[in-house]
Amino acid sequence: MDVLGLPLHPLVVHAAVVFVPLASLAALTVILVGRWRDRYAWLAVAVAVMAAGAVIAAVVTGQAFATSLHAESLVATHSAYGRLLLYPTIGLAVTLPAALLLRRRSQAGWRVAAGLSVLVAVAGLVLVVLTGHSGATAVWAGR
Repeated sequence: MDVLGLPLHPLVVHAAVVFVPLASLAALTVILVGRWRDRYAWLAVAVAVMAAGAVIAAVVTGQAFATSLHAESLVATHSAYGRLLLYPTIGLAVTLPAALLLRRRSQAGWRVAAGLSVLVAVAGLVLVVLTGHSGATAVWAGR
């Protein structure tokens, strides 16, 4: 997959690198800072959905890119982290809106969904760093 002769994966990855940390930090902020919740909550949800879409696109294009270069073994760690990153980003796109919808309906539901949102937001932050570092190492190690 390419755009104007450039492989799509390195282009798509930049969206994931920006949106995953932004979504995670926005989710943590709207959950933990009550006075910002009403104003920014649905913006945080939109960013979480964009992050999930960016990670899905990065995984799909990354598999195609590695196959086209016959470099599957070179990027095995990066690919594994990338596939793991799917779970917290999709999880955040589901749990954050659930928490916001449950906030006024069920205090127990809010606590559970907010707690899950915090966990997947932190996991997303950790995994995006590990994924990016392993990808950069695969590309730039030995140069």
